[in-house]
Amino acid sequence: MWFGCDVMDIDEFVLTGKRLYEKTKEPIAITDSELNTVWANEAALKRYPSLSLQDGVRELISSYDFDKVLSQLKTGVSFEAKKQSEPLSGFTAQLIPILIEDKFIGCHVFIKNADKNESVLPDGEPEKIIASFSNEYKIPLTVIFSTLGLMARHLEDSDDEVTKTYLKLITQNCYRILRLSNNIVEVSKYRSGIAKLNLKKGNLTKFISNLCEACKILTRSINIELDYIVPEKNIITVFDPDRLSTAIINLISNSCKYTREGNRIVVKLEDQGEKAVISVSDKGQGIKSEIMGRIFDPYFSFKNESELSGAGLGLSIVKFIVTQHGGTVALHSKEGEGTTVALSLPIRVDDNMPDYIAKNGADYLADRFSSLYVELSDVCGCPLP
Repeated sequence: MWFGCDVMDIDEFVLTGKRLYEKTKEPIAITDSELNTVWANEAALKRYPSLSLQDGVRELISSYDFDKVLSQLKTGVSFEAKKQSEPLSGFTAQLIPILIEDKFIGCHVFIKNADKNESVLPDGEPEKIIASFSNEYKIPLTVIFSTLGLMARHLEDSDDEVTKTYLKLITQNCYRILRLSNNIVEVSKYRSGIAKLNLKKGNLTKFISNLCEACKILTRSINIELDYIVPEKNIITVFDPDRLSTAIINLISNSCKYTREGNRIVVKLEDQGEKAVISVSDKGQGIKSEIMGRIFDPYFSFKNESELSGAGLGLSIVKFIVTQHGGTVALHSKEGEGTTVALSLPIRVDDNMPDYIAKNGADYLADRFSSLYVELSDVCGCPLP
């Protein structure tokens, strides 16, 4: 597996690594000076499919302080990362720096599984475990939602406001469970390397416009204005509409969650030639500088002024989705002023891809279990049964 690398000196080590380690049973990878994966052998990709992503090695050491790890490697000192808490991939990773004339240009990564170098799970087991979890939580939630619908109809002509309030509270928390469960499944798929995009060729300009029209209706209910800016010229490209909408709605959800008086959200789409840039900006609370380095780490979260915090999966999912599209994510934030997250996606047209017919705003709002309602349920409420 190959990735672009802006450090030419690492090429020699990649070629040597490929000759020496391509067929070995030990998982081995090579990174550049920013710990981006530039090569991984077959064993590494089979056991740790996340290494197929450019930030795969970063993902393996996500529980450690990245800046400290990088600083240590730059001094020529190896770093050992251990992670035994992952149900799918307990391991020890040895990061050995590569230096040329005392300049750090990358590192070799040697990975050992927790169980005597044997694969933690047989082929196909991650898919089975994730599918089983998905089914196990969906079945009881389906029963609960169906029962809530019956209760709501029973109370339509009732003056029992207390029970109606309880019904609303139960529904709200069911949506939260649904959102959390969906996010856990999504992160597990990406980290296990089994997440797949359903790519289609479509009008990205119209897609963004219609999605934002639907989001505006929900954010307005909590007194947050949402505007969007799109180019006059349609951008036709290949993307996964469901995954990309999840990423954008996640960003809008964060902008609503970490809000303050006078907050305003702006979604902007720009055509920059070979890439399309989708940015979501707000005038909310902003992010403290000391936690900026961990903001994309799975399960990392922090409480805002309203004591609201999530499971720490939203931004991780955004990054996974954009990376799978071959794009990048950039974040700029200043505490007390607001945050901007920019998603850069390559513009490419493949006539062999199926066409995507953009949903209109009403389509998103008609389905009470759409990603729009589920992702915004924490901040904008949810439709009653």
